[in-house]
Amino acid sequence: MTAPLLSIVTVVRNDLRGLKRTLRSIEAQLSALKTLPTELLIVDGASGDGSLQVAEAFRDQRGLPVRVLQQPPQGVYPAMNLAWRQARGQWLIYVNAGDLLADVHPLTEALQTNDASVWAYQGRSAMQPPGLNWGIEVLSEQVHCHQALAYRRELHQRLGPYDERLKVCADTAFMRRIPPQQWQFLPALLAVSTVSPSDLSRTPRAIRRDLQALRQIQPDLRPWPRARLSLAILEIERLLRVSWSVWIRAGLGLLRGSHRLVNLG
Repeated sequence: MTAPLLSIVTVVRNDLRGLKRTLRSIEAQLSALKTLPTELLIVDGASGDGSLQVAEAFRDQRGLPVRVLQQPPQGVYPAMNLAWRQARGQWLIYVNAGDLLADVHPLTEALQTNDASVWAYQGRSAMQPPGLNWGIEVLSEQVHCHQALAYRRELHQRLGPYDERLKVCADTAFMRRIPPQQWQFLPALLAVSTVSPSDLSRTPRAIRRDLQALRQIQPDLRPWPRARLSLAILEIERLLRVSWSVWIRAGLGLLRGSHRLVNLG
């Protein structure tokens, strides 16, 4: 069997609906992904809602090589670390349960060039409100989320694993350690993430814990600009069960031309 060039990783725990949504998006890209070739790793954190059974059924369809890994529910970053250690591909991209893989054609074409000077390819990303068929795409070339990032697996030998002392920003901390001159931007929508008030990344307690840890781990990293104000807003949103601040910022981006509406139906 030919070794895969790309490993797609999906982490799931008790998110059956999100997992189905993610797998459908991967399945829609199979014709492009098979040109690499590609493998899919699904890491299940002891789900009790049928997610494991759906993952195993997708593996049995054999649309592409699929492996299902299981581990105790330790958090997303231990699962992501397990995945890169078990992956066989030269490149990694994480599209976790609930996220969508969009247009992979520019990525598959770039990976086949085998440009040794590039360590990471960054595509565009979009945010989607739960239950709606539209989203807002970020047009800038800045790094926004791991879902739209494909990088060489060997970077973990150079830069280390995702830091499991962090609960919500270990992906940001890892991405910031990749030298800027080794990035290449792909001007295409690569991934879509759903923004929900229940997201761990919007939990004030987890953010405060990460801010304290970052003072020791990576004091120059500022994942939350104006942290006190951000935490105050998130506390209010948590009580109201809303995510208004995300969409206000995105709306301002639409007015400035740094964002655009996209149909995801």
